Amino acid sequence: MDLSLMDLWLPILVSAVVVFFASFLAHMVLPHHKKEWSKLPQEDKMLELVRSGGAPPGQYMFPHCENMADLKDPEKKKKWEQGPFGIVRVCPAMPNMGRNLALTFVTYLVIGVFVAYLAAVAMNRGAEFMPVFRFTATAAIMAHCLGFIGHSIWYGQPLKYWLFDTIDGIVYGLLVGATFAFLWPALEGPSINVPGING
Repeated sequence: MDLSLMDLWLPILVSAVVVFFASFLAHMVLPHHKKEWSKLPQEDKMLELVRSGGAPPGQYMFPHCENMADLKDPEKKKKWEQGPFGIVRVCPAMPNMGRNLALTFVTYLVIGVFVAYLAAVAMNRGAEFMPVFRFTATAAIMAHCLGFIGHSIWYGQPLKYWLFDTIDGIVYGLLVGATFAFLWPALEGPSINVPGING
């Protein structure tokens, strides 16, 4: 029997809640993200420089290069060769935690919707636990892990922290897969598809 996204609203919602709390544990309780960010030497001078420079909120790269042709300029080329290279993101004030947490949850919901769409196309009601788990976990791991690889390659994220993010993403994907597999719609009767109970 064919499935629609509406048939999968429960695993979409529950998986978003589960990953939201797993993300909270990963970033606020477990130790692996604790030293992800370091303090700049002479931070006060740096802050004063940014303030006095009048840089509006945005993201900045240094040394700045408008295009590849700029590297033909000997002075600009020398700056790149000497280093350092860096990226600065300027925000107007403290992050709005409520807004950011809400947007994070919405992101997990959106991932759940896409996972559900793929799963509904590939499988029917009453599918067994392991095929649902393998399929949805793989899709969710891709969603949680692959999106930031380009930024890691080009913008200098240290390998250690990229690995931490990847491990987090794998855990999140496995949790999504388990949620979808347990809550996968049965052919009839109970909606929770527990191995050994619903077939």
